[in-house]
Amino acid sequence: MTSISDYKTLERTTQKFMAITEEPWIKYLKHVNITKYSNTWWNKDCSRNLSTYQASRSRSDWSNFKKTVKRNKRIFFDEKIQEITSKNKRL
Repeated sequence: MTSISDYKTLERTTQKFMAITEEPWIKYLKHVNITKYSNTWWNKDCSRNLSTYQASRSRSDWSNFKKTVKRNKRIFFDEKIQEITSKNKRL
């Protein structure tokens, strides 16, 4: 372990750290494309529960948020399935 006693040593150390962490960051980076079809099931309840969880960081608030997301996804996709089946007139 090196002692950081001056600015140049600090600069070299941070450059080494950046080089070490950059490779896995780039390797596992996930590119997300937001389109007009992204998360159409998201609503104000999801936002409110997420904000509540972010403020408290409690397990119960996280659970409530996940339940809200799951319920909204289920409702949204059930409606989509119903719409497709009625449009195509099949199951």
